[in-house]
Amino acid sequence: MTDQRKLLERALVQLRETRARLAEAERGRHEPISVLGAGVRLPGDVADLESFWSLLRDGVDAVTPSVDTLDGHRPKPADRVENGRWAGLLTDVDGFDAGFFGISPSEAAKMDPQQRLVLEVAWEAMEDAGLPLETLQRAGTGVFLGVYNSDYLTLQYGEPSSINTYTAPGGAHSVLANRLSYLLDLRGPSMAVDTACSSSLMAVHLAVRALRQGECDIALAGGVNIILNPISTLVTEKVLPLAPSGRCRTFDASADGIIRAEGCGVLVLTRESLAEGRRVRAVIRGTAANHDGRTNGLTAPNPRAQADLLRRALADARVRPDQVSYIEAHGTGTPLGDPIEVEALREVYGDGALPCALGSVKTNFGHQEAAAGVTGLIKAMLVLEHEQVPPNVHLRRLNPEIDLTGSRLSAPATLTGLPLGEHAPMAAVSSFGFGGANAHAILQAPPARTGTSTPGAADTDTTPGVGSGTPARAGSGTPAQVGAGTPAGAGSGAEGGTLGKLVLPLSARDPAALVPLARAYAERLAGADAARAAAVCAAAGTRRTHLAHRLCLTAEDPAELLARLNEVEGGGAAVPPRPPRVAFVFSGQGSQWAGMGTELLRREPVVAAEVTECDAVVRELAGWSILEQLADGGRLHETEVAQVTIGALQIGLAALWRSWGVEPSAVTGHSMGEVTAAYAAGALDRAEAFDVLLLRARRAEEGAAGGAMASISLPPDRVRALIGSDRVGIGAINGPRSTVVSGERQAVAAVCAAAERLGASVRRLPSRYGFHSPMLDGQDDLLAADLAHLRPAPCTVPMYSTVTGALVGPGQLGAAHWGRNLRDAVRFSPAVSAIAATGVTVFVELGPHPVLLRDLGETLEEAGVRYRAVGSLRRDQPVSATLDRSLGDLYRAGLELDWEAVLGAAPADVPLPAYPWQRRRHWLGEAPQRADLVTTVPLAERTETIALFVRRRIADALGFDDVEQVPEDRPLADFALDSLVIVELKGQAESELGVTVPLQALLRVLQGGTAHDLAAMIAKES
Repeated sequence: MTDQRKLLERALVQLRETRARLAEAERGRHEPISVLGAGVRLPGDVADLESFWSLLRDGVDAVTPSVDTLDGHRPKPADRVENGRWAGLLTDVDGFDAGFFGISPSEAAKMDPQQRLVLEVAWEAMEDAGLPLETLQRAGTGVFLGVYNSDYLTLQYGEPSSINTYTAPGGAHSVLANRLSYLLDLRGPSMAVDTACSSSLMAVHLAVRALRQGECDIALAGGVNIILNPISTLVTEKVLPLAPSGRCRTFDASADGIIRAEGCGVLVLTRESLAEGRRVRAVIRGTAANHDGRTNGLTAPNPRAQADLLRRALADARVRPDQVSYIEAHGTGTPLGDPIEVEALREVYGDGALPCALGSVKTNFGHQEAAAGVTGLIKAMLVLEHEQVPPNVHLRRLNPEIDLTGSRLSAPATLTGLPLGEHAPMAAVSSFGFGGANAHAILQAPPARTGTSTPGAADTDTTPGVGSGTPARAGSGTPAQVGAGTPAGAGSGAEGGTLGKLVLPLSARDPAALVPLARAYAERLAGADAARAAAVCAAAGTRRTHLAHRLCLTAEDPAELLARLNEVEGGGAAVPPRPPRVAFVFSGQGSQWAGMGTELLRREPVVAAEVTECDAVVRELAGWSILEQLADGGRLHETEVAQVTIGALQIGLAALWRSWGVEPSAVTGHSMGEVTAAYAAGALDRAEAFDVLLLRARRAEEGAAGGAMASISLPPDRVRALIGSDRVGIGAINGPRSTVVSGERQAVAAVCAAAERLGASVRRLPSRYGFHSPMLDGQDDLLAADLAHLRPAPCTVPMYSTVTGALVGPGQLGAAHWGRNLRDAVRFSPAVSAIAATGVTVFVELGPHPVLLRDLGETLEEAGVRYRAVGSLRRDQPVSATLDRSLGDLYRAGLELDWEAVLGAAPADVPLPAYPWQRRRHWLGEAPQRADLVTTVPLAERTETIALFVRRRIADALGFDDVEQVPEDRPLADFALDSLVIVELKGQAESELGVTVPLQALLRVLQGGTAHDLAAMIAKES
């Protein structure tokens, strides 16, 4: 009986687990999709959501006289002459920021303007969503884009001789999505969708399905439409009636056909469960797609199929039709199509107490074909956001074939309030293709924005097609709360700094973009208080992709930040293609000052936590408090107090820099700084580090008191020749011509006098000790004995010792080493040179005041190293003027920082300026001019010229801003050039240099040669 009971219990457990899995699968199948951001480019100079809403709210008619655009030139709307043809046209179609996307001018000229438009609008949508590119890359982002027209490709068919490598990918529909995935390195599904007029909403439907099925975690979905060739309009009017009146008069009695229009819209989508903490513009509760089936004609609509489509979408959304209070209709504006559509809408949505408004964005723009559906969806999203229904432009008298009597439906001709019910308002969007492919979507406003609740189980599961009694998912439809992130700079513990930190990182692909970008931020910050300014800074750090040309502005208050933004006049050189390697340099005694660290500990919780832990160790080992001495500063003249408090601050600063994403590839330390360097390298733990510092300080105090030190601007060999006493010696080799002598006071004075007679500069150091001098003979052995118990661990970060001037080897940091560290000369310059030889180019000095930057710079300049060196704190200076500016220097040097750790998480509702595109004209037949190369010049000179040509073309292909990013002697294999770039490089060399480049020879050089090798091969062939 017991066995049977166990079997029964096991079976019940398995049943419950199976039910749970099925329930979870069902929840996933219907999970709402959050709209995180959107980008638009529409007629009427609409370039963002704000201008889109203004146009809708004000009932603007953006249709203008149509113009042919065979050459890419378009007069401004006000300058277009009435010619009996009308269209909703974009102002410009020939401009494109090709350099931003790393596309050469030759390739850009062959790219369909629809591809160019999608690239820019998709980037704007990412920025609106606050998602840096790295986030999309990690998420396996999918791309789903509607496209229909091929005007640009057909323009090239008349000149077969102009067709080249870029023609096919420049015009293929598939590449519209694939190029976006390729250029942004997105690994999810990537597809172009062509269902004619429903293409973009169908793309959204497919994106929703892919997200729910886990094929991607983020999706870019939308569509684009550009009209260039009048032939395509002729083709269109043979299928769809063009309105003789020149307007789309949806729902109106005088509706007489469509008007063609252009536009582009891209949404950034993710599953609701992944949107927590982010601003959500709207939630897509459900979508559906179907076909009209066999009707009385391929292009004829089917009201039964339309009604079925609406019900399917509602079932997918698990909401009732009477909860929808706005419907963005397909709204063709034809006498037959409008009544058929409204008939289906009334059948499904007509009953209920909550009024429901009908609208169509086609009354503003015309029929945007492949972009129509996403434009309507974005309009519906804005309706929910603003809780207003824009007017249907041109609606004067309802089509008599449309009967809304007795229904809850209306078609407003003026701006009206959105009907609000018990729950967060909902909208529905329709889009129908002229071939019969239809799509429908259900949207909902984020409930947190309106304070209304989300429909629950009791009122969502009565929709036809949804089984009764199945409870709705807990929290179903509840999007991420607006403003759910931590306020900017308000992190606690080790999470971030304090409120009010004003550090603003700005970046661009083109340095010319930095000035307009800075001015746009200045406009955004005008009148902002400290909290709002800090929030903008945090958003700029965490919600923007950090590009090659960079600025980083720091300020004490918003007024200073605003002034700095208005002073920006340009950007510097581009950062290297790979982040530079960093070394931490820990300074020694002499950098301390009263009040050091007071503001730092108050502002940076990371440092405060580290110093507090150090304080506990020192209290136990020495019986005094680091925190008390930092606050008081009265004993900083004592060696023990000075060195231990400096060490504690250095440990805190190291933790802070690391928390900000600055990880050292090497560490070194000057004198006592070598102890904290060993801690940072992982060789000593905290207790061991302070044990060494305390014992070392006591031995130094005992042996070196009463001495003196001086810095002499001569090489060490020249200084040795001046030393005539065993009571003085070389205490430090800080630079090529910076040598410190140390010892008994009179002996040091004698060496200084001799140096001054030679004309050398001499600086007496403010020290009452003769550190690293003969005065410490014997103390080194005593210190080694004191530390006989020390058992250092292997270094986890390479450490370069200033005792030896070289890399620390296994077992080197034992007791004897610290005895030498006390007595021997500090070989700082050799250690820095050894670090630089490994490729480290960025040096961060950690200490209360930068005392080594000058010597470090002279050492690196002597070695011919292009470097960046910064300090951390500075005597009697606020942290914002020192640490923050150093952070900005590292950002400009190319380091990838953890901006959320620096500034805290930005509030979810902080709007930022869009990227200022640096567009240039790119059009058919306007390829870059041929570069003449005189082949009669000597081979060496010809090779040099060609090498520069090759490097520039490779830099252009890879999106580099500076040809120096393609060194002449670097193996070309390092750049991983794809086949298309290689073929185009061959073509460019042949067409622009007038030479023949055998492909096999080119491939051989690319596999193992450099730009110089390639140039030599081309020069030889020429």
